[in-house]
Amino acid sequence: MNLFSLTSNVTTTINPLQPAILRRMTGSQIAADYSTTPLHEDIPVLIDIQPAPATLLQLIGDIAQQGESRTVFLQGSAHTLSRPLQSGGDSLLFEGSEWLVTKILEQWGANEWCRLIVTRQIPCRQSSS
Repeated sequence: MNLFSLTSNVTTTINPLQPAILRRMTGSQIAADYSTTPLHEDIPVLIDIQPAPATLLQLIGDIAQQGESRTVFLQGSAHTLSRPLQSGGDSLLFEGSEWLVTKILEQWGANEWCRLIVTRQIPCRQSSS
């Protein structure tokens, strides 16, 4: 059963889904001078954007962090940076900026839906892949 689709049919009357681009990191390319260039694929998605309340930020220990955060519900999956697994570093492009996935609050199924904390990074840059 796809709970995200069932609930989004109800919640979109109050908070419509917004188009975004999931920038999924796929690895990196090493140049002759040993500099690295991140590689990614851009995937169009629809997301439910909500403010990240102070109580939630306090619970996860980010209350004093400088920056702007949002809570995002995404049909599918996204990943935070994991150096041991050498994966992640995904971001979302919306509201004219790139937003780094900084916390995964909930993940349901391998690719069903997830609830994320994202933090604004920089204004959007054009895809290079």
